[in-house]
Amino acid sequence: MKRVFFAGAAVAAASMLAACSGQQAAGDAQSAKLVAAADALQKKVGEPGEKAQMPPADDPDVKAFDAEAQKALVALGTPAMPVMGMDSFDRLCGGATNVMAAYVSAGTGAAGKGAPAMSEQAKAAKMNENATRYMGQILTPLLYAAHCTAVHMPVIDKELATTDLSGKADAVGRVRNGAYGQASGLVQMAASGDIQPGQRKQVIDVLVRDAGAFAIAFTPAQRREIAASVDQAAQASPDVKAQAERIKADIARAPCGKLCSA
Repeated sequence: MKRVFFAGAAVAAASMLAACSGQQAAGDAQSAKLVAAADALQKKVGEPGEKAQMPPADDPDVKAFDAEAQKALVALGTPAMPVMGMDSFDRLCGGATNVMAAYVSAGTGAAGKGAPAMSEQAKAAKMNENATRYMGQILTPLLYAAHCTAVHMPVIDKELATTDLSGKADAVGRVRNGAYGQASGLVQMAASGDIQPGQRKQVIDVLVRDAGAFAIAFTPAQRREIAASVDQAAQASPDVKAQAERIKADIARAPCGKLCSA
């Protein structure tokens, strides 16, 4: 299975971050360590498409960010690492999203002066190549970015409940579709035949944990679509099949507030 959905999820998440970013609140110590590690790695990988080569897996900044993101997969949303809605969304989720996008887009940026631009087909092929090459380094940012989005959805939806959304339909749509893109990417990834069993388990664990939180942002039609995708993934993977009914049930019973209906 092709891995362009990594890039699609990254783009969706980046658009969503732009829609939601606001004043950044001061964070706790653990959040500060995550942000610092993400900032250091972002400086090294550059903007998406800016660089042709990414740092190796044994790079100190790669290892430091991976370690902090692994901790955050457990701690985010707990008192040890609190979530504060839109104020924390960009600060805590943006670094992982940008790092993932840089890895997947490596070498797809502007060529030298006067050189022809890379075609969309060539970009897609390069993204697939990058996803294969850097899978070990992409996985933690991917999973953390998705989990970070999911744990923010209930808080953001609660904030929006008392907000006048007149004229903000596009921004709400970007939040909704960004979350949907990330969740859909996880489902596709879980069914992919070209990841290792241990990696598949990590992906499914995030889906099981976060499906209901993601779905708070989904319209009824999106809920039906992603449930159908889970059924398709279950046909391709016994591991997905074992958790499919739980994932679909969490999606179906998620509350439908402003993000779902606006």
